[in-house]
Amino acid sequence: MAVLTWPIGPLALALAAEYGSAEPPAATEAGAEPEFIERLRRREPGAWRELFEREMPAIYRYAYSRVPSAGDAEDLAALVFEQAWRSAEHLQDRGLPARAWLFGIARHVVTEHRRRLFRAPPVVALEAFDGPDEGLEGHAEQLALAKAVASLPRADAEVVTLRFLHGLSLAETAEAMATTVDAVKARQARALRKLRELLGDAGWRRQAG
Repeated sequence: MAVLTWPIGPLALALAAEYGSAEPPAATEAGAEPEFIERLRRREPGAWRELFEREMPAIYRYAYSRVPSAGDAEDLAALVFEQAWRSAEHLQDRGLPARAWLFGIARHVVTEHRRRLFRAPPVVALEAFDGPDEGLEGHAEQLALAKAVASLPRADAEVVTLRFLHGLSLAETAEAMATTVDAVKARQARALRKLRELLGDAGWRRQAG
């Protein structure tokens, strides 16, 4: 089975932060791209090629984090782009990058796939975490963190994965989950508090230091 290595360092930093407000390095609030979004709406091949090249790796990682089969993840990622193409005219400029819209589609596609297999589909597929991340000391720490995230309430776990594993901003996460930024902030704070209770914070302070 293919190995999925996660950039868990940002989550370790957030766990080490006193109030859990640390931002992932890649999750700064991105600016709007209205011209690019309009090109996507018109289904211009060049724009869709750019979107695919830019976002396909992230969509694949998202799918693979929830379905442990690399083949299934590839199929689902392709389906995400197929559905996005078909619904291009519904894409709206909300002042966010197109990736927020794309992750919303990915969330629906992957959830429906998991629902066909399991009555209560997990937010994190633990089987996918099969290798250490360079930001942690080894496999044991990464697997312990993955298990802790998987034990959270579904909405809280999904905020953590979108924010700190996939690098979405607060606004992008809210768009993908069809909720508000304030709701994302509340779920994130609650999730980080629970993760500290489950894991203890001493190790994460060492990782961030």
